[in-house]
Amino acid sequence: MGYPFLTRMSVNKERTGMILGYDDHTCVWCKLDEAGRITGIQSLSEHRTEPEQHTQHIQFIGRDRVLVITQDEQGKWLYLYENEEQAKLVQTVFMKLPFPVMQVAWHEEKLRVIFAIRYRSGSVRIGIYDPEQDEARWVTPNLDNPQFVFWSVSTREVGINVAGLGRVYSYSEDIGLSMEIPYTEYPYPVMDKQGDLIAVSIPVEHGFQPGWIRQGEDRVHHLSGNRESFSELIRMQLDSDQQLILCEGITCGRWHYVQYTLDGEKIFELYDYPGTLTQAVLSKDKQGLIGKYESIAVAPVPGIHRILETTDTITRLIAGQENSEGSSLDPKPAVNYRDFHYGTDRIPYMDIHPEGAEQVVIYLHGGPHNCLFDSFSPVISELWQTGVRVIGLNYPGSSGFSSEYRMRIQNDWGGVDADVIRFMREQLLYTYSTVSLYGVSYGAYLALLVAGKHPALWSKVVACAPFTDLNGLYVDGGVKLRAFLQTEIGELLQDESVLWDRSPLTYASALSEVDIQLIHGRKDQLCPVEQTERLVQDIQKKKPNSDAAGRLELHIIDEMEHEVYSERIWAQMAVDFLTCSRIGQPK
Repeated sequence: MGYPFLTRMSVNKERTGMILGYDDHTCVWCKLDEAGRITGIQSLSEHRTEPEQHTQHIQFIGRDRVLVITQDEQGKWLYLYENEEQAKLVQTVFMKLPFPVMQVAWHEEKLRVIFAIRYRSGSVRIGIYDPEQDEARWVTPNLDNPQFVFWSVSTREVGINVAGLGRVYSYSEDIGLSMEIPYTEYPYPVMDKQGDLIAVSIPVEHGFQPGWIRQGEDRVHHLSGNRESFSELIRMQLDSDQQLILCEGITCGRWHYVQYTLDGEKIFELYDYPGTLTQAVLSKDKQGLIGKYESIAVAPVPGIHRILETTDTITRLIAGQENSEGSSLDPKPAVNYRDFHYGTDRIPYMDIHPEGAEQVVIYLHGGPHNCLFDSFSPVISELWQTGVRVIGLNYPGSSGFSSEYRMRIQNDWGGVDADVIRFMREQLLYTYSTVSLYGVSYGAYLALLVAGKHPALWSKVVACAPFTDLNGLYVDGGVKLRAFLQTEIGELLQDESVLWDRSPLTYASALSEVDIQLIHGRKDQLCPVEQTERLVQDIQKKKPNSDAAGRLELHIIDEMEHEVYSERIWAQMAVDFLTCSRIGQPK
């Protein structure tokens, strides 16, 4: 794929500027007009003094002040730029802090950094760091699986969600090492706080509803009433001046925005539109949504939806030029959202179906608790252009539909989710002679498991960053991974025979009959590359000395980690494998 590739973006509070960060570690500062359109661009390249410095964080810390954080072998470097008209580098600070940075703020003419430490016990503690003094202080005690929500520097408050409850911690400059840090607890997860207003996410029968609480009062105000709830409520943004709340979430597998008044009146809604718009904020004139837009065939770009327009068109902004999604000359696959019955469940899927397609690829997302959207996939786009039908399956366990559907694979990894894939092949795709599997991470695990159990059903398998041995994944995993597996498959961990039955490694002999391509990053810290290498060794040992032996490819990418959007690195390789023919076989 082409470069540069957008990986980060940030819009300032005043909605007059936007920073874009790319995978070649360059950053650009864009000036925005009141409607949210780009009126000027300048490059921030002074921090790229050393080629080994990698951009880790970009953020506005004021209307005309931008921070870029890079990482090298020595540590982190903070570069502070000012002046949106003609940006200049005004400060460079070396930061010894070895922990992940969540946010940075400029307060009382000083830089402050909020960070998190995960201990070997699995607990997490959040603190604030002064890079100039090289001093840190705690703002929370040790917490189990906290979700960081917001940081209000002016009021010295940090919003955290723990075990489904919201907490707002209040800290002072002399906290030191005390574990007794005061906080206010709320009955629901907190999503934002502006003044005395606190936005909360309210769990309901089939998902989540937005609401708000006024500080010091017990009454919870529900916003959506009897309207359809969000399957997942991702973010809420309070506008205390206008008394409005912007809600961002997922409803039935589609990205969804709704703005309400505090009285519950719906001001606008963006739901059924091509592609996805994420991380969106209101433009300065409050009539536009500015966010990261992408679709199957469109890599992430800054985009705008004008609220007063009669259509749900997203305008793409690329290099300072506007380009309507509907006016591009690039071909775009039509994405159809469908479902099928499996017992009492309805299984959702995306169907990208070129006319006359003779091959099918079932695309399995990672997670397991993710959701396949109409978002950027060079693999799907290339397969569609090659004339291959792609089924993007949101198997049981996928998020974005209902909490019950998400929990369907609790203590059942490789059970109902794997059987749904088999069922779809046998009951819905039985007229096709060529059906292949493509999966990433957990989806790659499922692809290998289903192919191993039912090798005759599949033409080819591409598995990217899989795990292949459930017991080994748990035994050799770190504290965080082991805790996650205990929550997800705790009952399975008690029976090694069941773990073995649900591990692709068990089916090396059957997998030797299938054409398989395995792709993995050498620096993958989530799904060990050693598990992929062991599977390859076992398949090679089991290969029959006959024409029945399948083709086997292994590609280890040295510098690659378990990354979002890493598919673009191996897309062409995977598509070539899925669409090539064996000698003597039809394509």
